[in-house]
Amino acid sequence: MKTIPKAILDKLYTDAIADAFVPLLDFDLGAEGHLYYARYAGDVTYAGQVYTAWPFDSEIKTGGKGHTVTTTTMTIAHGAHVLRPYALATGWFAGCTLTITVVCVGDLVVDYTWSTVTYDIKHAAPVGDDLVLKLGGRNPTKMRYPSDRYWADQCPYARGFKSDPRCGYSGAETSCNGSLARCEALGNEARFGGFLGLDPDGAKLVIPVGLRR
Repeated sequence: MKTIPKAILDKLYTDAIADAFVPLLDFDLGAEGHLYYARYAGDVTYAGQVYTAWPFDSEIKTGGKGHTVTTTTMTIAHGAHVLRPYALATGWFAGCTLTITVVCVGDLVVDYTWSTVTYDIKHAAPVGDDLVLKLGGRNPTKMRYPSDRYWADQCPYARGFKSDPRCGYSGAETSCNGSLARCEALGNEARFGGFLGLDPDGAKLVIPVGLRR
């Protein structure tokens, strides 16, 4: 179950522009790279990535009938004009994904996995100057099982280091090798991302309860 941090819940009840909630779009175009947009008046930097300001209007509808798979339709006003070069380069986003993350611009260092959804782009087409995207759940063959890798003595946040909000280090150092000793030397061991309870000399396969026989 996804849990919303209390600090973010408190901001939901304010009207301050500085605490506005902003949708971030990450189009993964495969070999063509990524497109990052923020539905906001200015650029937004989240997890070390700059999302370009694009205050577009959009409409999202989700539904399904009978035994059909639930799908989501996203219509981006004037999106066909802006995204047309990338649509043509990818065969109208064939095999591409769209990740939508809603963040509070007043607090960009917390973990927003609770507000992040990744879709496969099933179909895309222009309707006038608008772009209509038919979105579906992620293809299981593209997903990692288990969803994460767990290391006893290696912090996965070291790859992003200071740009990864889960790391939280804000000192003068510019690199980290991901070890606990390095984290302690930087005074940041409380945010160490390794799992010290695991046996570093062995591998474990975690099987969900529902799959045990």
